[in-house]
Amino acid sequence: MKKNLAILLLVLLNTSFIAQVNIDSLITLSKSAEGKDKINLMIRIGYYLGSDNPNEAVKYLDEAIELSDKLNLTSKKADALFNKGVALWHLGKIQDSENYYNQAKLIYVELKDTLSLIKLYNSEAINYSMRGRTDIALETFFRSLDFAKKIGDRPTTFNTIFNIGIVFDNRGELDKAIENYLQALQYADEQGSRALVENYLADIYLTRKDFKKAEEYLNNAIINAQASGDVNSLIWSYTNLGTLYFEKNKLQEAEKSFLSALELSRKSDYKLDIIHSLTELGKFYFKENKLKEAEKNLIEAFQLAKEINSVQDLTNITGTLKELYAQQNNYKEAFEFLNLNKQYSDSLLTIKQNEKILELETKYAVKQKEKEAELLKSENELQKKVIETQRLIAIIVSVLGLVLVILLALLIRSRRKILAAQKDLILKNEEIELRRKEVAEKNKELEILNSTKDKFFSIIAHDLRNPIAGFVSISDILETDYDRISDYEKKSLLSQMNNSSKNLIALLENLLTWARLSSNKIEIVKSISTLSELVRTAVSPYEHWAKSKKVNLRVDISEDKKIETDPFIFQTVVGNLVNNAVKFSNSGDTVTISTRIESGGIKISVKDNGVGIPEHRLKNIFGFDNKKTTKGTMNESGTGLGLVLVKELSDKMNWRIDVESKPQLGSEFVIAISEN
Repeated sequence: MKKNLAILLLVLLNTSFIAQVNIDSLITLSKSAEGKDKINLMIRIGYYLGSDNPNEAVKYLDEAIELSDKLNLTSKKADALFNKGVALWHLGKIQDSENYYNQAKLIYVELKDTLSLIKLYNSEAINYSMRGRTDIALETFFRSLDFAKKIGDRPTTFNTIFNIGIVFDNRGELDKAIENYLQALQYADEQGSRALVENYLADIYLTRKDFKKAEEYLNNAIINAQASGDVNSLIWSYTNLGTLYFEKNKLQEAEKSFLSALELSRKSDYKLDIIHSLTELGKFYFKENKLKEAEKNLIEAFQLAKEINSVQDLTNITGTLKELYAQQNNYKEAFEFLNLNKQYSDSLLTIKQNEKILELETKYAVKQKEKEAELLKSENELQKKVIETQRLIAIIVSVLGLVLVILLALLIRSRRKILAAQKDLILKNEEIELRRKEVAEKNKELEILNSTKDKFFSIIAHDLRNPIAGFVSISDILETDYDRISDYEKKSLLSQMNNSSKNLIALLENLLTWARLSSNKIEIVKSISTLSELVRTAVSPYEHWAKSKKVNLRVDISEDKKIETDPFIFQTVVGNLVNNAVKFSNSGDTVTISTRIESGGIKISVKDNGVGIPEHRLKNIFGFDNKKTTKGTMNESGTGLGLVLVKELSDKMNWRIDVESKPQLGSEFVIAISEN
C-alpha cells in the first residue's frame, strides 16, 4: 500500500496540508465571478480536482489559461499551466505534464517567483522518479531543497525532504530513507504532515520486523491523523496496525484494525483506499483460512481495481485469488485468475521495459546535445579569433595611418590571416556536416536494430513465454491433483499441452532459422530432388493439425520432374505457407498445394478459401517492422515471423513470391522458381 499512497500524496504536499474543500461551492462562485477573481476560482477548482477528477480539472484550467491571456495576467497563466501539468500527471500523461511544467517554468523565471519554481522543481522530480530516473530526481529535489532553505519556507522544505526520503525508500535504501523522514518531522508543523511521515517510518520498521518502533510510530500517527482529520493517513495507520497485530499473533486486534481501515475508506469514497483496505482484509482472512470472507473482499477489490485500471493492484489481487481458488480445489477459477495474473504481470513488465528504453533514449539525447555544444563552442572560438584579428587591424590602421607602406604590408598580412581563418572555418564546417551525416546514418541503423530488437524481445517475452508458462501451470495441476481430476479434464489438459508444444516447436524452428539467416549462417546447398517428394515432405508435418481442424489438404502436382534446389530452404518456405493457410482456414475449408511447369521454371501455389487478408495489410505482408500478429481461426498464436522467413529465404534463392487475397474469400501465395 505504501508505494501507491506515496505517489498520490506527493503533489498534494506542494503546500501545507489542506482541509476538505467544498468543490461545489467554488464552482457556483466561479459562474458569477469575473476577471481576476474568476481565474483564481478556476485555478483553485483545477487544483482540488487534479487528483480525484483530473479530466474535469483540465477543463477549468484551460478556461483559466485562455482568460489569463485575454486579461494579460502572466502570473495567473503560469499557475494555471502548472496545475494543468499536475492534472495530466494524475492521468498518466507524463510527457504532456512535463511540457506544461516547462511553459510555467519560463514565466516563473521571468517573474523571479522563487517559491513557485521550487514547487515546480518538486513536480519535475516526481516525474523523473515515476520514470525510474531516480538519480535525476534526487538531483532535482536537492536543488529545490537549497532554494527552500534559503528563502526559509518551512512547508516546502518539509515537502522536499519528505520526497527525498520516499525516493530512497522506493530504491530500498532504508537507512537513508529513515534519516530523511526524521529530518522531515522537524519541519512538519501540522499534525496531518506528522501522521503521514510517521506512517512511512512505521512501514519501514514493519519491514525490518522491529515491532516495538513500528507500534510507537503507528500510535503517534493515529493520534495526529485524528487530530487533523486526515482520513487517508488514518486508513493507512489502521492497515499497518492490522499487519503489526497479525505478525504478533493478536488476531482479533488485527481483524478489528483492518475493518476500521475499510470502514473509513468507504466513508472517504476514494476508490484506491477502498481497494487497498479490501485487499489487505482479504489477505488476512486468507491467511486465517476464512476462505469465504477472503473471497468476498478480494472479488470486490478486483472489480473496483478493474474500474480504474490499476494494473499494480490487479496483479496483486489476482495473484492472491489464484492461490485462494486453488486451495478451494476450484481449478477452473484458479486457472482463470492465473491467466489474468500473467496478463497484468506482463503489462507491468512492459511498462518497466518502456521506462528503461526511455531512460536509454534520454541518455543518448543528452550525449548528442553535448556533442553539438562542443561543435558550436569550436565555431564560436573561430569566430572570436576572426573578430580579434579585425580589431587588431583597425587599431593598426588608426595608429600607423601616415605610414602607407607599413600599412599596406600590415593589411596584406592581416588579409592572409583572415583568409586562412576563413579557410579553416570552411574546413571545420565541412567536417561538421560530414559528422552530422554520419550521425544521421547511424541513427537510422540504430532505429532498424531497435525495431528488430523490440520484435525479438516481444517474441521471447510473450509468444515463447506463454507456452512454457502453460506447461508449468498444467504440469503443476497434474502433479498436485492428478487423482482428484477426471479423465476428461486430464485429456483436456494433455490436449492443451500438445497444442502448446506444437506451437512452441514451430516457433523455435522459425526463430532458429531467422537467427541463422540474420547472421548469414545459412548456406545454400543444392541437390537434385523429385518435385513431388519435396512438396509432400514440406506438407507432411501439417497434415495432423489440418485433420484436427477438419481442413482438407489437397496436393495437386500436374507434372512431376527433377529439380535442383536446396531441400531445407524449399521445405521451410512451402511449410510456412501451408502452416499459414491452415491457421486461417475454417472447419470444412480446403487448402490446395499445386505445381505447374512453365517455360523457364516452376510455379508452386498454396491456396486457401479461409478468412483472407485485408487490403491495407497486403502491402506489408512480408515486412518485419511494426508487424502485428493475428490469431488463427481457432485462436492459434503466432509471431508473424513465418512470412518474414518466406520472403527472406525466397530472396536468398532468387525466387519471386506473389500474393493475392480478399477478405472472407481466401488467399493464394505463388512462388516462381527459375531453372536458370
